[in-house]
Amino acid sequence: MLLLMQPGPKLNLGVAVEFAWCLHYIICSQVNNAMLLSHGALPTLAMMLLELAGAVQRMDDVGLELLACPVVRCLSNLLTEVPVEAMGEQVELRDERVVAAVFILLQFFLQKQPTLLPEGLWLLNNLTANSPTLCTSLLSLDLIEPLLQLLPLSSVISVLVLRVLCNIVEKGPAYCQRLWPGPLLSRLLNTLVLSDTEVVGQSLELLQLLFLYLPEAAQAFLQQSGLQALERHQDETQLRDRILALQQTAIHG
Repeated sequence: MLLLMQPGPKLNLGVAVEFAWCLHYIICSQVNNAMLLSHGALPTLAMMLLELAGAVQRMDDVGLELLACPVVRCLSNLLTEVPVEAMGEQVELRDERVVAAVFILLQFFLQKQPTLLPEGLWLLNNLTANSPTLCTSLLSLDLIEPLLQLLPLSSVISVLVLRVLCNIVEKGPAYCQRLWPGPLLSRLLNTLVLSDTEVVGQSLELLQLLFLYLPEAAQAFLQQSGLQALERHQDETQLRDRILALQQTAIHG
């Protein structure tokens, strides 16, 4: 299957779709994902991702979502099987073209198949979770603003976008500095007025990390009435402790 899914002029879209879904079900069954990794499943899927993005750019995208969905799912699920210390060995997944390809597909999904947006964002989350290199790529390719533009689309998408941003911020002060100044804080303040506790909770986690590494962000938060925004949620039990912790960090550092 991996051999027949190799990108190239002989690749048959229908066959590739069938095999990609078969591979997805095999990965989900957890039978022997280590074997799939040892047989080069990740490089094959990464190359397939690049090929899909290239097809979008060439406007050769008829039926592309049928293949994009299982390929993205396969990559997302297999990435969770790779030990953190082994991520650096995955040369194909340290290539910034992979991040660029994900964003090309996100734009494609947004226009043609919005229901697949969460799939693409979950892949981006798994790619950046343990990879400072790919977090750097997001910053270097100026992809933070396009990512932030997805925030208002839905609660599910908001949570995934915020998780990706958390992945970047938790890499440390140098990464936070590259996000600052910028639109991040104002967008986060906008999420705090929402009623969805999962979105607000993810925003609180991101702000806590940001304040930890970037004290000037905490000062800006206070100056922009951030504490008042937090008061909207003080009666929500599942958020109360995180709000208190964030208030303490913002005020006392």
